[in-house]
Amino acid sequence: MSTNAFFDKMIWKTKAMAFVTRSHRHLWGKNNEDPQVFLYSQGLNNQFIKDMLLGWNKFGQKRPMEKWGFGPETQTLFLPSGIVVPFIVEKELKSVFICLYNENKTKKTVIIPGSSSPTLVLGEKKERIAVVQDLFDGLFLFQEAKELYGVIIHPDPDLPLETHSKSVLKQAGEVFVFYSDKPQRTTTQKLFCDVPDHCFYIYQTKQELKKLCLMH
Repeated sequence: MSTNAFFDKMIWKTKAMAFVTRSHRHLWGKNNEDPQVFLYSQGLNNQFIKDMLLGWNKFGQKRPMEKWGFGPETQTLFLPSGIVVPFIVEKELKSVFICLYNENKTKKTVIIPGSSSPTLVLGEKKERIAVVQDLFDGLFLFQEAKELYGVIIHPDPDLPLETHSKSVLKQAGEVFVFYSDKPQRTTTQKLFCDVPDHCFYIYQTKQELKKLCLMH
């Protein structure tokens, strides 16, 4: 996702993986009650959190973009405080997402510059694919239904789907797209315009999302 002509993907992967590893250790270190409570409130269990290498970036950090493989630039890379969610495929780090949340549990997901995909494609070889926009709703669904479903999570509807995600959808036997309100359905339908209208389902809670999936 970088348009920088000097971008070095290998340097980025090294720095990004070090950040992911450090954040994962922080999540299980000292004074971690707040992020752990947040993750539990999202319905995620300890083993799943560890398997997915989720982490916690306690403080916002500014880093020289040049040290992250972006070449000679004056800009800085900002890594905000929040829950760190890496997207790893066959031991290769593709992207890093950070979920910012406040005391009211309002969530916003950002993607670290240099990430190669704006979409998490989890369990893509499944015959059934569920599409979810909310990052933690999607992770919860994958935790609960990964034996039956692959899950595509696309947190930012302003970013287009890349070719691989489109290919996974085309190859799936069944696709179900879940949205949590009417405005979200409008943006989701634009992204997944090839999916028939009858495959879109509204949900209000994570448990309802799980129920809708398991009843199909």
